[in-house]
Amino acid sequence: MFEFVLKAAVMYFMALIIIRLLGKRALGELGPFDFVVMTGVGHTVVSVALDRSIPFYEGLIILATLAGLEYLMGYLALKNQGLANLITGKPVVLIDDGKIIKENLAKEKFNIDDLLQELRKQGVREVETVDKGILESCGGFTVLLKEGSEPVTREDLGLKPLPKRGILTIEPVKRAEFFARQQNEGDQPKEDSLSLPDSLKAIEERLAYISNKIDHLERRINSDK
Repeated sequence: MFEFVLKAAVMYFMALIIIRLLGKRALGELGPFDFVVMTGVGHTVVSVALDRSIPFYEGLIILATLAGLEYLMGYLALKNQGLANLITGKPVVLIDDGKIIKENLAKEKFNIDDLLQELRKQGVREVETVDKGILESCGGFTVLLKEGSEPVTREDLGLKPLPKRGILTIEPVKRAEFFARQQNEGDQPKEDSLSLPDSLKAIEERLAYISNKIDHLERRINSDK
């Protein structure tokens, strides 16, 4: 019994080491070859751990072979674009300028219901607002909206960027430091939030000022005539 548990634990850690050596790419959305390799790793770990007739060293050889194949194919795909397209496939455009390409849907066995589901996942309300809808080689779906349908940013409005006050998700933070900073931010007095009525009033006053300026200019132009 102890031998069985030890064998399973060793295979588990060996598979974990192999996946770490393969890099973060192996943990993301898998391409066709990556899927085969990861499936092989999982099958090898289970088979060697549960089947006592399979020697332990054979499982290690299989894991090392799969890792070597992953490295080799990745290197060859990096050097040869044709081989890369053969191994990982090429992205396929399913929507172009708001129009669904039926031929590509049929080619990729992708029906309308699947397409609409992917659009809903990304918050797209109307197909006509999509500039490009691309089915990636890994099976993911990418949506590029038309310029007129893209969300408005602070830069578009000419506004200054907001000051960074909270905990940024792009910075590595230790657990103790994270909770300490969160506690300190919670203890600080909160600033008064922006009042919508006050903002609307300020905008209205600004518009009235601009309107008066325009009337004044019009009167001067008419008087000059």
